[in-house]
Amino acid sequence: MLKREANFWESIFSLLLMFLFVFVGYLIFGLRVELMMVAAAVGAGLLAIRVGLTWKDMEQAISERITGATPAILIIWVIGIVIGTFIFSGSIPMLIYYGIEIINPGYLLISAFLLNTLFSIVTGSSWGSVGTAGVAMMSIASSIGVPLHITAGAVISGAIFGDKLSPLSETTNLAAATTGVDLYEHIKSMLWTTIPAAVISFIVFYITGLNLNVSGSAPTSETNIILNELNQIYDWNILLLLPFAIILIGALMKKPPVPVMLLGCFIAILLGVLFQGFSLQNGITAAYDGFSTELLSNSASEQWSESLLTLLNRGGLISMVGVVIIIYAGYSYTAIISKAGFLETALRPLTSRVKKRGPLMITTVFTEILILVFSGTSYTVAIIIPEMFKKPFRKAGMTAKTLSRTIEDVGTMMAGLVPWGTSGAFYISTLGIAIYGSEGYAIWAVMTYVTPIIAIILAFTGIGIYKTNQNGKNFSSE
Repeated sequence: MLKREANFWESIFSLLLMFLFVFVGYLIFGLRVELMMVAAAVGAGLLAIRVGLTWKDMEQAISERITGATPAILIIWVIGIVIGTFIFSGSIPMLIYYGIEIINPGYLLISAFLLNTLFSIVTGSSWGSVGTAGVAMMSIASSIGVPLHITAGAVISGAIFGDKLSPLSETTNLAAATTGVDLYEHIKSMLWTTIPAAVISFIVFYITGLNLNVSGSAPTSETNIILNELNQIYDWNILLLLPFAIILIGALMKKPPVPVMLLGCFIAILLGVLFQGFSLQNGITAAYDGFSTELLSNSASEQWSESLLTLLNRGGLISMVGVVIIIYAGYSYTAIISKAGFLETALRPLTSRVKKRGPLMITTVFTEILILVFSGTSYTVAIIIPEMFKKPFRKAGMTAKTLSRTIEDVGTMMAGLVPWGTSGAFYISTLGIAIYGSEGYAIWAVMTYVTPIIAIILAFTGIGIYKTNQNGKNFSSE
């Protein structure tokens, strides 16, 4: 129990700890981000003791936070298995093979954007989309010479676009639930910001794709080598699309994602045994350690090109260990600063003074970004923001479905820009591309930063803003 309320400067310092350790230690000096996050949590813990929290209080808070994150963590583990087994079966390689043959380099970015949009709308998961269609598109880009960091931006933009508008998405349902808005009213409201951002993204990827300095649609010698090697390893069959179909059908039937993905993995292993001639033991190994060309019995891995090794040697349960460690470390820090009241105290000055629609939207977006940076997850944004901004939005004449969409305009869309957050860590690990730097995907993940900018513009202009009547009634329904 707290013996006193945290003061403002203690609260600000607790937030700066993450910046000092993670930004300075990880981004500047290259120290392990996991340990830097643990150091930030230790510092926050020492400050929490000052306001009366005991170790038992902090331990309980961390436990509750990790428990709440368990569904997301389970999905992360399973996606590692999906990637390993879908390569084992030939499902992902078949998309890569025919993608290389069919897709013109000039249209790859658009293809990556649209394909991942489709996958994430149907499955309700940006992670599932990135881990399957995204991995395939990155492999195709590597083979035909399209810059990987730009491709990653297109993949992520499509994945979060579809995730945001999918009624199957947990973040979409959470934002609607915490603001008291009907799910489909929430989705309809999000169209005002999401569709313009998607159009801008489409134009950017279209123009960029046409101006890429890559050869035309004719395969290069390196590409021909990869195609020949894939033909040597795999036998193509339409049934290899079955694991994808299982995941898509399961999503349409609103079945729990983890069992459905595991079923897809099981079928993928059987397909690898039946059609590719691999052993069942190697299928289990691919699920755990990831697929490796060393599992092939017909020849040694030294025979294969480096490009092929990069395409195929990935996935598995073990590949997700780093992501899960980051989540545990990040949630420990978040649990402590929330339990001690540091987060609420630090943000209170931002939420108590603005009353007009435009400045209030800027304040809301900025607050969401801060919460996202210091918590690493959009779930925290969806839980904290409604409590902080329901009354200010009502006083400014904006309804709950304007607030609910604003939660996702930042929480869902920008989560992939936080390296130590759940989404950022997953994208880095799965796509093999850093977020920032000259070869980072941040600037090319157009949807992530254009969407909140559009939200602010709409608030100032009044376009697409669902308004209350003058006495502030009908906040949840109008």
